[in-house]
Amino acid sequence: MRRLSRRKSGGRAMFFRWMFGLPGAALISALLFLGMAYMIRQEATTKPPVEPPDLTITFKPEPPAITKKPPTRTKLPDPPPIDIPKQEPSRNPGGSIPIDPPISPAGKTGPIIMPGPMQPVVKPPPSYPEACRSRGASGVVIVEFDVTAEGNVVNPRIISSADGCFERSVLQTIQKYKYPPPQEDGRAVARRGVREVFRFELEG
Repeated sequence: MRRLSRRKSGGRAMFFRWMFGLPGAALISALLFLGMAYMIRQEATTKPPVEPPDLTITFKPEPPAITKKPPTRTKLPDPPPIDIPKQEPSRNPGGSIPIDPPISPAGKTGPIIMPGPMQPVVKPPPSYPEACRSRGASGVVIVEFDVTAEGNVVNPRIISSADGCFERSVLQTIQKYKYPPPQEDGRAVARRGVREVFRFELEG
């Protein structure tokens, strides 16, 4: 009996707990929900609306394309023709008079006969340059030089040349020339401005 009475009293207590506990919990939950909604509403009303920034967009026009004009060419007038006088071999009174021009194996070469008192005692023939011979070049070369008191040739220089390929051969040859010592008042003196003229001609 005691056990049965205890069970009944315990069941009543649980019943009252559930009866008063559920409404209280529901009331507390409702109050919390209302409080949160109120706080959210207050926060929404207190914050001022954020205005978007004023953005001004300016479009810059593209610069016009620059077209480069080609430079104009100014036609220059043709230069006037230059009249170059033809050089004639000058007759030097002090030059030599080769009587028999020496002949080289490659062709006819040697000094042209010119009047003058000086006669070389040694006059080897000049060699005909291979470069000139292969091109069929020919012509006259005039060389001027000084003769020492001993009869040696010094300071040779080309006065005129038909083709530059002959000049080296002429300069090498003229330095091998030997003259009798020039005499003046019975004594040996140097002579300046002596000239020799060499002609180069191909045979055939």
